[in-house]
Amino acid sequence: LALGTAAVLAFSPRADKPWAQAFAAVGSPASGAVAPHVVPQATGAVAITARSAAPARGRLPLPAASTAAIVAVLAALPAARPKKWWRNRNVTRVCRHFFNFGGPQEEVDPEDPGRPAVCGEYQNNTGDFVCAEESEFGWAAVARHNASEQDGFWPAGCDPPGEVRQEWRELRLAKAGERPGAGVGTGQSVVKVSLAGDEVAQVPYCMALGYTKSLCAVAMTGAHLQDALPFDQLSDTRPQRALVVGLGAGSIPVWLKHTFPEGSIVVDAVEIDPAVVAVATNAMGFPRESMRPTPPGDAAAAAEDALSGAGGNSMRVYTVGGETFVEALASKAPAEYLYDIVFVDAFDDAGRVPPVLVDPAGPFLPSLSKLLAPRATLVLNLLVGMTGSGSSGGPREIEAMVSAIQGTCCEPEGEVFTVRTPMNESSGNQIYGFLKKGRQERTEPLKEALRQSAEAVNAGFPPDSFGKSVRFDFARRVNFSYQDWSPSEP
Repeated sequence: LALGTAAVLAFSPRADKPWAQAFAAVGSPASGAVAPHVVPQATGAVAITARSAAPARGRLPLPAASTAAIVAVLAALPAARPKKWWRNRNVTRVCRHFFNFGGPQEEVDPEDPGRPAVCGEYQNNTGDFVCAEESEFGWAAVARHNASEQDGFWPAGCDPPGEVRQEWRELRLAKAGERPGAGVGTGQSVVKVSLAGDEVAQVPYCMALGYTKSLCAVAMTGAHLQDALPFDQLSDTRPQRALVVGLGAGSIPVWLKHTFPEGSIVVDAVEIDPAVVAVATNAMGFPRESMRPTPPGDAAAAAEDALSGAGGNSMRVYTVGGETFVEALASKAPAEYLYDIVFVDAFDDAGRVPPVLVDPAGPFLPSLSKLLAPRATLVLNLLVGMTGSGSSGGPREIEAMVSAIQGTCCEPEGEVFTVRTPMNESSGNQIYGFLKKGRQERTEPLKEALRQSAEAVNAGFPPDSFGKSVRFDFARRVNFSYQDWSPSEP
């Protein structure tokens, strides 16, 4: 309508043109106004005219026949392509609120139950409210969304107490004072769960969000590139050890434990917000047996429990801040208690990485550096838009954070790079990978070496307990919007 109106106004004749006098009998505009308006005509038609403060240059209304002709052309445009429009109605479209500038995307990772093709089932709708918990940090609320694909998963070793059905569950974080409910707050995590009776279990091989897949792809590829992830010796050497700072719904620890061969990995996860821990276990299917019974906030007790073996659990969660846990652990841990992979995926209520986690003089980074294996890989998740700025900060803030981690946790020959989550799966996740030692041989660019290493992980990593290999492609994720990183010149 706006374009049609502009076209009528643009092509209406001017009063100062000789051939425009033929229209004088139709009517002339009054002076003193500037807005376009509709003028009733004596013939019963209408004309669209623009009033001008200068009558000599004013626009005259089109005659009824011209106006009707233009309106008819505009009205006929939708009917000009009826077959194509109706044909497109039959095309299945995935509704996303992520970036997708290129139109329909080629389906990727067809074996992945959390692939982009099903993400429309939980995006762009608020879902149904399940529950909420409040703490000093605010609200943690959970909503449910229907899942079209059902595979009947239930944890091994126990029978489901009834028929199994599956759905998506979304964790959202809201500030204190906001009324919790579906759609309120900021989306934090999505997982697929199986429900039977009153019990809920997280589906461990389904990682829903693209950024968590990219974090895992970068971490495991970086470990393999540094010769720290021997596929054929995972069950024969000491278990890999991972630290996850920021639990959310727990999809990263659950996926790691499921994907690695039994007994070949130990995962320590810390979460400062007790409300997040409560909804993760009560509503999002995170295993209750992994929640360690140490007092919330007691870093010394948490560190002692971890060092003593956590009752034999290979996945354990502590309700404590990452900086206090790592500081307490570094002061007590024996020389062999070292992390091979570290995930930093923690944010405050403004979407920023807590400053205490990226302060080179604070308790976290210096303590963490003492707990890193010689060829460790660290991954950092930031919320950064396409412009290079976001809730995690602008270029200067990001430079400072990355420089702090690189200078504290990497050796001089270490390597740092950054990628983005694939555009059709993310609304702004920038991931930094830190290779503490770096490659032994550097005969090719790091980007190419990462691609080759990612392909090797996909092809050679041992299958899970269901006989399935890793279900999503690593190479695409470690190369998407890739950039080498080095400190800026002073």
